Amino acid sequence: MAPHLVEEETIFTPQDEVWVDLRIEAEQMAEESSGDLDLLGRELLPNFLEVTVLRCDSLEECLATHLAQKLGWSAAPAERWYSILLTAFREGRAATGEHLKDLIRRDLVVIKERDPACPSLAHALLHFKGYHGLQVYRAANWLWRKGQTSLASIFQSRVSEVFGMDIHPGARIGWGVMIDHGTGVVIGETAVVGNGCSLLHGVTLGGNGKEGGDRHPKLGCEVLVGAGASILGNVKIGAGAKIGAAAVVLTDIPAHVTAVGCPAKVIGRAKEENPATSLDHSCRLVELFRSRTRPLCPFRKLDSQKKGFLGPHEFATQLRSACQVQISYSEASDLFFKMDSDHDGQLTEEEFNKNLPLYIDTLKSRPIRSG
Repeated sequence: MAPHLVEEETIFTPQDEVWVDLRIEAEQMAEESSGDLDLLGRELLPNFLEVTVLRCDSLEECLATHLAQKLGWSAAPAERWYSILLTAFREGRAATGEHLKDLIRRDLVVIKERDPACPSLAHALLHFKGYHGLQVYRAANWLWRKGQTSLASIFQSRVSEVFGMDIHPGARIGWGVMIDHGTGVVIGETAVVGNGCSLLHGVTLGGNGKEGGDRHPKLGCEVLVGAGASILGNVKIGAGAKIGAAAVVLTDIPAHVTAVGCPAKVIGRAKEENPATSLDHSCRLVELFRSRTRPLCPFRKLDSQKKGFLGPHEFATQLRSACQVQISYSEASDLFFKMDSDHDGQLTEEEFNKNLPLYIDTLKSRPIRSG
């Protein structure tokens, strides 16, 4: 139903608005035609849109129809997939309690907002396999948490075969996430991806050995992970961080910084408030650290007089006083990041006092470079 045909007293929820917009876009796509094509060619696009979108009454039905056609094969025909997917999208919830019907919409909207190659919601829903794989994962995660682990594993395996991406159904992925292109993306069982993150193709959130238990990365909200980056082990990536293309991350990365290289090193502060939305991979929006002039450089503006917080000068002074040895700028910088246990780029007196005992004996017992 087009907006101008809706009666004045009818109020659409944001969910309804997404579906209405998508249907209008699909109708416009169906009207595209070319005299250079034969009859069969001219009918292909309208027929495809009719079956996939225009016959459906909701986004849940539309998405379940489209994905079922992609996932079905002789041993598990499309109608079986459709039934499970539709139930998941209508009734399922994420581990954090959100309805899947809300998440499938949020994920769709952010693609149009972030990706310059996406002209419409309908285009994203029909053609972006990163979106497709993520939504099948959401259904599989719902099944996994209901104890249907074998069935959830079939979903995971089929997504790997069809879309070229492998997301374990036990992983936890927040809302408003964009997986661009999707090819080669691997996300392990105990991985966590925060709300609003953007992951490019070839990203791996994997383990770093044969250990069991909690062994995969934890991404904060609004993190940007560049193409081909590998984040390995149970490491934490702070909110608003930017991981460069092809980086290999083996240690914790603080919030609101840019890390590049193999192994990845922090090179500066990410100037964007939300790197996952701006999608700058060129490192132009990075405030580079200068070891001499700005040895510690907190990642967010910090009033050095703010009660309970340590600025760079106060931190270095207290550290040297506690250890009774000369602490170099590079050593102090490393310890600043390690003691910043919540990865917010700021160090409180409480964090300093709590974490100092973990390092003070080592600092006292070995020579440290000056200056």
